[in-house]
Amino acid sequence: MNMLSLLEPCIALAEQAGRAILAIYDQDDIGQQEKLDHTPVTKADLAANDVLMAGLIALDSSIPIMSEETSIPSLEERKHWQRYWLLDPMDGTGEFILKSGDFAVNIALIENNQPVLGIIHWPTKGVTYFAAEGNGAFKRENGQDIAIKVAKPQKLTLAISRRQKLDVVSQYITTQFDTIPLGSCSLKACLIAEGQADFFMRIGPTGEWDTGASQVIVEQAGGTLVDAQFQPLTYNQRESTENPDFIVMGHPDWDWLSLIQPHQR
Repeated sequence: MNMLSLLEPCIALAEQAGRAILAIYDQDDIGQQEKLDHTPVTKADLAANDVLMAGLIALDSSIPIMSEETSIPSLEERKHWQRYWLLDPMDGTGEFILKSGDFAVNIALIENNQPVLGIIHWPTKGVTYFAAEGNGAFKRENGQDIAIKVAKPQKLTLAISRRQKLDVVSQYITTQFDTIPLGSCSLKACLIAEGQADFFMRIGPTGEWDTGASQVIVEQAGGTLVDAQFQPLTYNQRESTENPDFIVMGHPDWDWLSLIQPHQR
């Protein structure tokens, strides 16, 4: 089974997971709990995870799966994986709890420790972003697929979380900028991929599942996703699956190295 043949089944799975999330969205009891890492989880996260796990196993049971909502095998086991699925069944659980609508289903395929296929589905909008290495990035809306590209430089626009204090990010930016508030890491990355914003800085903990699908889509749209030292992110190469702070950057004509100061968490 080649990579492109996996794309449509995975889009269908992401949409199915999105419907499972929306079925719980307006319930009085969303089953909110706190995980060991002190991040929230709900019945919707787990329902989406069940859909994705079952669907991907049915699609090809030989491909291992790493999901935010399942136990992560040790690096000793994972380091032998040449190809695996990397899932965030619901990116933006906090936004789901707040009922902002800004949450997404993320599916990435990793080959030789690099993301090569990504799907990000926005359930409340019925929109899906997707890309495969060497085949461009697209937005599917109302049954139509539109090729997306990062925007050429005009006025610098930052995509930022509604819940993050602006000064946490702005201290690393050397010029004036506008802002677009939006929840979910992956949806902000998609804003950049489709040219609605120019960059996004994530300051704070995330997992590799938060960037896998985003990285493929952003890069195929002409942008870049790197850590806060402007170095490539790594996948499946450390015992920890926690990301460093990272930056999503749009059009390469921006002089990003002068606009954003490198930093370490």
